[in-house]
Amino acid sequence: MKQLSRYISVSAFLIFLLIQTGSALLAQSPDPKFDPSFIKAKQLESDLPDKAYDAYATVKKEAKDPELAADALLRAALFAQSSSFGNSDDMHQQGEIKAHDTFKQLEQQYPESKAGRYAKSANLKELIETKIDRRNSTKWNYKLVDGLVAMTGRISSFSYWFALLIIAILVKSITMPLTLKMYKSQREMQRIQPILKDLQDQYKNDKVVLNQKVMECYKEHGVNPFASCLPMFIQLPFMIWVYNTIRLYEYHFANGKFLWIGSSLAHQFPTVLGGNMSQFDIPLLCLYAASNYVTMKLTPATDPQAAQSQKTMSVMMTAMMFWMFLQYRWSAAFIFYWLMMNIFSAWQQYTYIYKPNKVKLSAAGEAILLPKVSTASNGAKAPRLTTPIPGGTASRPRPRRKK
Repeated sequence: MKQLSRYISVSAFLIFLLIQTGSALLAQSPDPKFDPSFIKAKQLESDLPDKAYDAYATVKKEAKDPELAADALLRAALFAQSSSFGNSDDMHQQGEIKAHDTFKQLEQQYPESKAGRYAKSANLKELIETKIDRRNSTKWNYKLVDGLVAMTGRISSFSYWFALLIIAILVKSITMPLTLKMYKSQREMQRIQPILKDLQDQYKNDKVVLNQKVMECYKEHGVNPFASCLPMFIQLPFMIWVYNTIRLYEYHFANGKFLWIGSSLAHQFPTVLGGNMSQFDIPLLCLYAASNYVTMKLTPATDPQAAQSQKTMSVMMTAMMFWMFLQYRWSAAFIFYWLMMNIFSAWQQYTYIYKPNKVKLSAAGEAILLPKVSTASNGAKAPRLTTPIPGGTASRPRPRRKK
């Protein structure tokens, strides 16, 4: 009896030991759902966090299975927001931003995948947004936008896009002197284009003398050929500041609406229309592209050759900007801001360049049609009607009717 009880005790102990050993081995074994494609990324996590994140992104890019691509995004986001991503506060902040962008990409591209449903049920994107927004709220440009939104009562259909409109007006007002200087330089360059054309024809075989004569022409007429470029470079810091400001406040733009953005129609076509102003919207991008084309077309060309080049550049630049916005899928808030800036720029172009140039050409055309004055036989001056000769500025008298 004692031997039997001893045998049972030993057997129970061995079974318990076997279970514990098996559990330990199972815990150390790879995740049954772990795909071999992630091995390289897992190996880089401890030593090269940036490279590990890029390795996950590579798996997503090369994956043919949507579930694998979604799993790669989820793993990349979870790693980026973890404490293992870098050893400094700056690295952790960058990791949180990367994690949010990755969660956003997962939500937009693979909402029905296992990884997408898990991220949505656990509110992973909302949690990281709250953490980042709390940190961003201490910055002054965040407080500026938040103050403008609060000033109009935080109305979802008005306050958010109106705040962007106010910012666009402020930026345009600050850069207005620089813009006027640029327009003045463009008008001066247009004025001396006939002289430059003559110099090019006269010294087309001697580039050295041509460059010298061109510089003398600039100096004689007080034209700085680089004056139109400098204001554009000075405006670059404002562009970067606005982009960063919208990025800081982007999570709150999820509460904003604008016409069709956030309407019931947007929920029916989520891949085309933005559900709110923090999401990408294709019709708004089309309006931006159209405004960009109109703004470039309002700059009058100096000659037919330049007009053809300008037409080509207008199409190419508009297509390039459209592709870039489509590729990065920036928020509707950012696209709306640049749409407003283009509308203001188009108004400035029309008022300060296109309209004065059109008035000047009209005045030149009327000067051709003015009646010339001839001297009669009795010494008195009598009007003499003239008609323009097609293809030239000379004129000839109309033949008198025979009585």
